Amino acid sequence: MRPDEYWKNFNLGTELDIAGRFLFNGLLAFHEMEHFAAEEDAFEFLYSVAVGVERLLKIAIILTEHDTAVDQESFEKSLITHTHQDLALRLREPHSLKFPARENEFIALLGQFYTSQRYSRYSLNSVFAPTHERDKLVKFLEKHLDIKIDTSGWLTITRNERKHRKFIGKVVSKIVNPVHQIIEDEARRLNIYTYEIDYQSKASKIFLSKKFDFEDEDILQAELLAYFLSSEACGPNAQLIRDLIKPLPFDPAREGEYLAALRCDRKKIAVLDELEALYEDVTNFKERRELLEASALENLTYGEEVEDEDIEDFDFDNSEDGDGR
Repeated sequence: MRPDEYWKNFNLGTELDIAGRFLFNGLLAFHEMEHFAAEEDAFEFLYSVAVGVERLLKIAIILTEHDTAVDQESFEKSLITHTHQDLALRLREPHSLKFPARENEFIALLGQFYTSQRYSRYSLNSVFAPTHERDKLVKFLEKHLDIKIDTSGWLTITRNERKHRKFIGKVVSKIVNPVHQIIEDEARRLNIYTYEIDYQSKASKIFLSKKFDFEDEDILQAELLAYFLSSEACGPNAQLIRDLIKPLPFDPAREGEYLAALRCDRKKIAVLDELEALYEDVTNFKERRELLEASALENLTYGEEVEDEDIEDFDFDNSEDGDGR
């Protein structure tokens, strides 16, 4: 295999997975936003999506434009840009790639953010426009959803709802899917496999499942909770938890917060503080933690062939890397 073939087949395949992970992380950040007031939330979303789209466009450009006759140094220099609109234009003629006006506007928003705004707070001038990326995102949502978003009121602040998440997912999908199709078509033309993605990777959600929101994940959590709370959960993990792990006295009034903590990492912070306080009354802390770690193993051995009361006989399947496999 020639160096250029290896580059396009393997290195760009890795880049495709990386691009998908950035897109996944950005969409998840938007999914977990409670409201639109925090500029940090807008930054996290825009940064990840901007990087993901940029890398995706560059993969498509390389597969489309590069051949052994090009000046390699000049070609690589032409990729050193963060202007998303210019990158997209390089795919317009060879692939008739034309985005709708709304998606073009969002691409421009990503480009402006990445080239002009992501480091702006390191400048003293930022005091005159401290929330520019948030405000740009809010204006985009207000314009295309025909709504008014409140970012200043204490009681009237606009919450991030399903309609906002579905809209953003649709916009990103209409940018990502056509570019990914170009990558797949060009890879097939070159008889390489750049488009192949591990189905367990974050990128598989974007490029294989083509899902751009996290509603299914939220439903999955609810379904799994329903299962584990029922008598149908009779495998080794559920049995160990029921038999040997006494629940801590969490507050029933906060059950909604606890469920949210299962879905969202940032929600775990407050609950972790409560957990630390509850642990102060646990006398067999080390044993409890060992049992909890064992309960999460994918290949746990526990059940009829093991004496329930004799934890010394458990096969926790603990390997050196701690994954239990």
